[in-house]
Amino acid sequence: MSDAAVLRVDDLVVGYASEGEVLRGLSFALEANEIVGLIGASGAGKSTLLRSVQRLVEPSSGSISLRGEELTTLGSTELRAARRRMGMIFQEHALVERLTVMENVLCGTLGRTGSWRAIRRRFDAEDVVDAFRLLDRMGLSGLEDRRCDELSGGQKQRVGIARALIQNPELLLVDEPTASLDPAASVRIMSLIAEVCAESGLAAIINLHDVGLARRFCPRILGLHEGRIVFDGPPRDLDDAVLTEIYGEEAVEPHVVGSRQDDVPRVD
Repeated sequence: MSDAAVLRVDDLVVGYASEGEVLRGLSFALEANEIVGLIGASGAGKSTLLRSVQRLVEPSSGSISLRGEELTTLGSTELRAARRRMGMIFQEHALVERLTVMENVLCGTLGRTGSWRAIRRRFDAEDVVDAFRLLDRMGLSGLEDRRCDELSGGQKQRVGIARALIQNPELLLVDEPTASLDPAASVRIMSLIAEVCAESGLAAIINLHDVGLARRFCPRILGLHEGRIVFDGPPRDLDDAVLTEIYGEEAVEPHVVGSRQDDVPRVD
């Protein structure tokens, strides 16, 4: 593993009282500008891994470091500062739907703006300029005053991406960004995430339930099975035997084994 890693996870163990160990000794590193797809059956530990990196779930043991800073031992003040360096994109958008698009994007600055100023809409002028830039980049120009409950699923996800990017993060943690989208919208969202990571030199871990999307957009894939990494490599090595090891019997289903890169509809 490189000393220049943006994220380093060593021998990570996470358990719940009701379920026992969910992650069992995970180790990997993530470099700048590296996009890693995280795949595995439901319950394999994918979302738990993302939550553990942000310490929304506390590890039982092991190490998680961001640019060399150990996260597992940080106090509350230092942890808040570290979380500002990580942008989170959620499956269900996690927007305040009664607020406008612009207000939701600017919520991404709360770590530096503070709740008191945000309640009074006293955002820094440079953050407002940056929000307009990001909305234009997301294809949402002209929608800044639209309430988020009036948007389509794909538009909401793009607002969520802009909200994560306005933090100026070093790492993106993306939890099933296409789970509620149709195939064409899924391709657009994944294309957008890949493009902004390349433009900004961002590292990203993307939890994906669609193997075809993982193959197409993630140069490196981690396959989890029952809390352990059973595959770490390029998409070309994801053959049926590997998928069976990752998914078990689910791998015989056509949507898993048959999800080749070229099966995903292309939307330019």
